[in-house]
Amino acid sequence: MKPVFGLINIQADERGRIRIPALYRTSLGETRIYAYKNKKGNYLSLFGEDTLESLLSKLSSGIDVEEDEAVEDIRDIYMNIFEIVEDKQGRFTIPQYLRDELKLSKDIVFIGMGKKIEMWDKAAHDEYVQSRRQKSGVVTTADGKPLTY
Repeated sequence: MKPVFGLINIQADERGRIRIPALYRTSLGETRIYAYKNKKGNYLSLFGEDTLESLLSKLSSGIDVEEDEAVEDIRDIYMNIFEIVEDKQGRFTIPQYLRDELKLSKDIVFIGMGKKIEMWDKAAHDEYVQSRRQKSGVVTTADGKPLTY
């Protein structure tokens, strides 16, 4: 899979259907697309079959099935993965419970994150960017270092 990066703003249609931006969709290949809602995040992670297989194999290796907390964490991950089903025009709809949880509006932001894509509501993403700037006065990387080019 070709790594994806950058940020793209789109709008859902009047029925709440969304298209993965063509640049990102092409990078995911001709495989099935899956989404995952992390308990801590205000976004969905979208990824192809290869990334899903890699994630699931990492989860299943070295698991102590006697440790209840580890099993519960894995159960939470499996429960929150679902397949994106696109129509003939390449549009998909997020399940209503997730639209409510993520407070998805018509304005959506897609962010390329290497082997996955994040899908945010624009207002939530703007709030995230603002909080990152307030912490250090500049946009920073995930480990808190100033973003430089």
